[in-house]
Parts: sequence; C-alpha cells; structure tokens
Amino acid sequence: MRWSFVRRIAAKEILSTLRDHRAIVSNLIIPLLLLPVIMLGLPLLLGGLFQREATTVTELAVQGVEHLPPDLAAAIEAQAAVLVAVDDAESAVRGDAYPAGLIVAPGFADAIAAGGRAEVVIVVKEANLRAELNAGKLRSAVDAYRRGVVAERLVDAGIDPAVLEPVAVSTLDASTEAERSSGQLAWLIPFFIAIWTLTGGQMTAIDATAGEKERGTLEVLLVTPVRRGEVVFGKFLAVVLFGLSAALMAIVGFVLGGTVLRRLFLPLIGEQGGEMAAMMGGSLTITPTTIALLVVSSVLMAAVVAALLMSVTLFARSFKEAQTYVAPMSFLLIVPAIALQFKDLIGTGSFAYWIPVYNVMILMDDAVKGAARLAPILTTWGVMAALIAVLLAFAYVNFKREDVLFRT
Repeated sequence: MRWSFVRRIAAKEILSTLRDHRAIVSNLIIPLLLLPVIMLGLPLLLGGLFQREATTVTELAVQGVEHLPPDLAAAIEAQAAVLVAVDDAESAVRGDAYPAGLIVAPGFADAIAAGGRAEVVIVVKEANLRAELNAGKLRSAVDAYRRGVVAERLVDAGIDPAVLEPVAVSTLDASTEAERSSGQLAWLIPFFIAIWTLTGGQMTAIDATAGEKERGTLEVLLVTPVRRGEVVFGKFLAVVLFGLSAALMAIVGFVLGGTVLRRLFLPLIGEQGGEMAAMMGGSLTITPTTIALLVVSSVLMAAVVAALLMSVTLFARSFKEAQTYVAPMSFLLIVPAIALQFKDLIGTGSFAYWIPVYNVMILMDDAVKGAARLAPILTTWGVMAALIAVLLAFAYVNFKREDVLFRT
C-alpha cells in the first residue's frame, strides 16, 4: 500500500467535508457544548428545584383539621408547610389546588390521647414529582409524630423505648470513590460518545461513497493509478477522523463539565441539590487513566463505525438513499446503551466484553467508575480490532465489484 496515495485520498475527503460548514458545527461545536450543558444544566436545574421545594413554605390541604393533634400540626409546619382546611382533600389535590393533602379521621386526637390507634391518609398524585416531594414532608412529619407517641407510651408503661430497636442497623458503602462520584447517569457518557462518533462520521462516509457515485466522480478516481485498497483506506481514514473528532470533543466537554460543576457550582446548590447533582454524576472523579481509556476506546469505536458506514453506504445509488441506510444504524448504539443502563441487573461477566460495541460502552463505563481491569480492556480492544479488519475487508471486496460501484 502506497501511503502517499492514501494520504491524498484522505485529504481530498477531509477537504470536501470541511467545505460544508455544518460539519464543523456538528463535529466540533455541538458535542463540545452538549455534555457540559447536560452535566451542568440538569444537576443545577433539578438540584435547585429540589432545594427550592424543600425550603419553600407550601400550602397543604387538610381534611378534618379540627381532629389534628397540635403536636402533629406543629411537626408538619416544621417541614416548611402551611395547613389549609378543606372539605375534600382528594378533590383539592386532584384539581391541582394543592400539591398534597392529609385526611384526618374523626376522633383522631381523642383516640391517640386514649392510647388507641388512629389513621391518617396522605393524598398525592404519585406521578407528579412536585406532589411527591411535598407528600414526603407529610410522611416525615407523621413518622416523627408516630415515633414520639410510641416513645411516650413506652415511658408511661415503664419501658425503655430502645426495646423497639434491639438491633442497630447501619450501612457501609463498599463502592470506590470513583464509583460513588460517577452517579446513576454515568452511562450517558459512553452513549453520547458513541452517538457523536456515528453522527460525526456519517456525513463524510456518505459523501465519500454514495455522494461520489451520484456526482460521477468515483469513476474518475478509479481510472487513476490508485489501487482499490488505497482508495478504501484513504476514505476510511477520513471517516474515522471526523467520527473521532466528534467523540474527542464529547470527551473534552465531559472533562470540562465535570471540573466546572465540581469546583464552582456544587457548593452553591445546597445539600439536597448537591445530592441530586452527585446522583447524576456531577461530582465525577476524572483521572488521566480515565481520559486515556476513553480516548483509545473512542478511536476503536470510531474505526468500527467508519468501516460499517462505508460498507453500508457503498451500496446506495444516491446521497439520499445512503441516508436511509444509515438512519437505522443508530439503533446499533441505542440498544447497547439501554442494556448498559441496566448492566448491574443483567450482569456483565467476561462474556460481555466479547460483544462488539457493547463491550466498548461497558469499558467506557468502567473507566468512568474507576473499575477498568486489564483483561477486559485487552479483550475489548482485541475484539474491536478484529471487527475493524473484517469490515474493512468487506468494504475492500465490494470496492472491487463493479455491480456495486456502478449499480443504477
């Protein structure tokens, strides 16, 4: 293979793509901004909303307020709530007049005072996040009141309230610092890297195959003293470059977003907001090893996607037809990403690292969580390298078939 010809063909495809300013926007600017917006915007937005809802005094509907013991009323008001008497708490909550409500049974205070049992009903729209947050205020208050009543009754009976808790239970988090800081939505990072790899490379791949066939320039290229293998590999390198550039910009955005959020914004959004940000990966621990694993894995992902794109788009007769071929390919990345979200339930034994594409996403997720190990890394990279070779061989064979190149 003559590398001078390969470089010229790759340069031709790169220049052709760069003439379209949309390539720069889609490959560099959007992926660079998208991950920071998600990593900064969602934790700040949701964290701020949670913090606001927890501290804002909210009106809550109470049906039967006259039966409510003063201690319970005080416990509810201590949760940043104002009790509003209504005739029908269920209708008031259903009509969105109040986010949550409480139904107090007649004789509630008398039954508690007499040492009996009484019932309250918390009214809430369970599909409504704001309603659930305010219902949590009611649950906390009722639970605190219940514990107080039980403790008081036990003391009156000469019994230590500790008798109800003979076993003390505590939780020890065995996860590493990286696993704790990665949050529940860390799987979005490999997902976005994979999606931008496809998005960044598809324009170049379509233009280098179906686009050239439609313009009639492919025939001119093939009559020059350039070998088919050099044509395939030159075009392949150009597609890899644009797919990889989008993936690398996503990684840069991930690093910047995590750093900015951790150092500047987490101290500003309160305790509950900080918990929400941490759950969403807002306190990610970013190390050089993590970045290196993400970059190498992105190179392999970009190469597989590029080889697959060329193999598929070569069969198209026009640019528009090639786009219809490429559109379903996103499902090849979406399905593994969905599986990655539930990998703790599905299980990720050593076999998972032999499944192409899915294995790279798992490896990226492991890297983000600081759980990457040598054997899975080598397995994943080996499987992806073998797949790249197979797909390139398939593209090369089809570049030698005139019924594929010149089909009308």
